[in-house]
Amino acid sequence: MSSPLPATAATQIADYMASYGWHQLPAHIQTESQRALLNYLGCTIGGAVTPSMDAAIRGMRLLDTAQDVPVAGRKESVGLSNAAVLGALSASAHTFDDTHLATITHPTAPVASACLAAAYRLSQSGQPVSGTRLLAAIAAGIELQCRLSNAIKSGGASHMGWYMTGLSGGVGTAIAIGHLLQLDPRAMISAIGLAATQACGLRATHGSMAIAYVPGLAARHGIDAAFLAQGGFECSSIALDGRNGLLDVLSSTSESEQITDSLGSRFELLNNAYKPYPCGIVIHPAIDGCLQLLREHPIAAEDIDRIVVDVHPDAMKLCWRRLPETELEAQVSLFHWVAAATVYRAAGLTEGALTAVRDSRVRALQERIEVNVLPALRDNQANVRMVMKDGSPLEVHIASAVGSIQNPMTTDHLAAKFRALADPVIGATKQQETFSAWAALPEEQDAAILLRRMALS
Repeated sequence: MSSPLPATAATQIADYMASYGWHQLPAHIQTESQRALLNYLGCTIGGAVTPSMDAAIRGMRLLDTAQDVPVAGRKESVGLSNAAVLGALSASAHTFDDTHLATITHPTAPVASACLAAAYRLSQSGQPVSGTRLLAAIAAGIELQCRLSNAIKSGGASHMGWYMTGLSGGVGTAIAIGHLLQLDPRAMISAIGLAATQACGLRATHGSMAIAYVPGLAARHGIDAAFLAQGGFECSSIALDGRNGLLDVLSSTSESEQITDSLGSRFELLNNAYKPYPCGIVIHPAIDGCLQLLREHPIAAEDIDRIVVDVHPDAMKLCWRRLPETELEAQVSLFHWVAAATVYRAAGLTEGALTAVRDSRVRALQERIEVNVLPALRDNQANVRMVMKDGSPLEVHIASAVGSIQNPMTTDHLAAKFRALADPVIGATKQQETFSAWAALPEEQDAAILLRRMALS
């Protein structure tokens, strides 16, 4: 008989997951897991036709010829690991994915993409996953990913150079897939450790196609770790919080108890936010301010002499680019979105497109934007002041940006976002079929229906 393992974060998670299930989750957490999935579905379909996805699929087909799992919003099929990568990459391609604001983690893309790919594979092998099991897996993956992110940040390893989704996303994904595979506690511990040892991600990738590759890698690492563990591949139980484990390597002062404290009774999932605008979430309060002033006052962009914006420090740490040259650079440019929202009086995919990036009116206004970093502001707050050419000022304070925890998007808002993203890619009929499948998921016996509905024949 094998000896008992030392008590670590991984062993505590494995013990929790051994008795975990959909019906143990409070009703509002069940609802939130389904909302997170709806937001993901719109994002992954909407990003399916981007140049990033075209390039990723071309590259993957040079590496691997497997074609057994379909890709949402595409005609191609790929291997299981690659399907997980592509689902997360696509969901992140427009920077429209959800965000755990406390740590700037984007939790759902790696977890949901891997879960949908695994559910499809299991269905094909005669082991269908129920809708509630899929949703429970997604809820657990998001929850543990965000909790691990909190622990990483607590030790000061939140340097903006680390892409937090790459550090914690693989672990959350491994736990979610482990639930789908019904791993026993020892195998779950191995899955967690195998995912932890693959943690990675640099924010130097921002402004390039690779900004979306990091969540894709997290999805791959998690799904690979879980299937390896199912096959008997073992890993240490101390890979998360032991000596030379992930937390220790990042910062020896990390508070590992944040991973498991009140697990099952307090839910970090509720601190996950959904974006109304396709750009870095730290820009959103400034966009809200611009749009509110334009709604309240009959002014045109050409009447503005300059715009002064006060923001939380993270806004300039992450979105400092003044004159972006590409759509991908614009996604993480505070200056672009303040200017584009002001010129076009909107902030959607059109305002992030290359035509908007190159618009001479937008470029000229970017040069007249002044940004002040105010540590006293929260990450969902901003002050915006537009100074007219006649010297008159217009000012607004955004206390809680749209989409923040204090001012969240409703389910109706998420449904409208889903339809706007999905309709141009898969058409009205498949979009409605996908939405109906999502709505009925808690009663569905084979969750693979979702990926079947989203894929193009």
